[in-house]
Amino acid sequence: MKTIHYLFIVLFCFTIFSFQTDKNILLWKENRPLTWDDFNGKPERRFAAASTHYDILKSLSSKDKSTATVKIEAVFFRHKSWKNKDWLSDEILAHEQKHFDIVELYARKLRKALKENKFRSYSELENKLQALYDQFDDEMDLYQDKYDEETDGSMKGTQQRAWQKKITEELKTLDEYKETAFEVKFQ
Repeated sequence: MKTIHYLFIVLFCFTIFSFQTDKNILLWKENRPLTWDDFNGKPERRFAAASTHYDILKSLSSKDKSTATVKIEAVFFRHKSWKNKDWLSDEILAHEQKHFDIVELYARKLRKALKENKFRSYSELENKLQALYDQFDDEMDLYQDKYDEETDGSMKGTQQRAWQKKITEELKTLDEYKETAFEVKFQ
């Protein structure tokens, strides 16, 4: 039994370590904005200056039957995100940054929702994490679409500035949930 538990911990640590060392994955950090060098994917044949590919990665580990560690990270996929070199500008990069910031916003919402719940077991936590992830992932997709639609992909300057302010303020309201890893004690 100890061997299986040890193996699980090693695999968990390897998985987390590999996310942090994978050159194709960029973790969201408050003081590390995107640069055009982060967009390494092959441009798609469509009328767009750039495309940001992202996700919320989640993982669980358990030391014993009374606690679990939850890790939720907003990530940017460098090898899938792309740019059209002929259309680059600071405004478009700022627009793409806000897409990534929206991912962090929803990662914080997910962390908050989990912290506000009580759990009796690891499996209950695991099920709730998946259900909340699915809910927030759907909401995030709608929010991302609305952001693009209302800013016309950064072409509407006044709307772009309003959205930049809105997203920044929403992130600030969830500042207490910016830590990516936290412990859950079972009731």
